[in-house]
Amino acid sequence: MSNKKDKRHYKLWTYFECQRCGKCCLELGLPYNQESLLNMSTYLDISEKQVIEEYYGELSDGSKWESKNRKRIPCPFLKSTCAGYYCEIYPARPEGCRVYPMESVGGRFCPRWEFAISKLKKEQEEEI
Repeated sequence: MSNKKDKRHYKLWTYFECQRCGKCCLELGLPYNQESLLNMSTYLDISEKQVIEEYYGELSDGSKWESKNRKRIPCPFLKSTCAGYYCEIYPARPEGCRVYPMESVGGRFCPRWEFAISKLKKEQEEEI
C-alpha cells in the first residue's frame, strides 16, 4: 500500500465483518453489471437472457432490457436460515455484492459499515 488512502481502505476491510443480516440484499437488491451477468448465467447453467428475464427485468427487443425492481428487490438469491441470511449464488455473486459496503454508495445501509468507520476513526485518533 503506497499511500494513506490505500491504507485506510485496507483497514476498513479488516474491520468489516458481515453479520449476515441481509439488509443490503433486502434494501438494495440484486446489482447489475455485464460481467456479473455472464458469471451468474454460467453458475446457474442458464442463458444470460434467462438471467435477465428471471431476475432483473424484461427484454424489449432482444438487445435492450428494462429493469423491474420487483424482480431484483429484495435480491432473489437471498435465502434465510435460523443462523441468518446467505447468498444462494455466493461464488458467482455480482461485483456490487463483492465490494459492498466499502466501495458503494449504498454502504450507508449496512450496520457494520458504521462499526468499521468508528473503529478506524478511533485508531486514527489514538495515533495522534
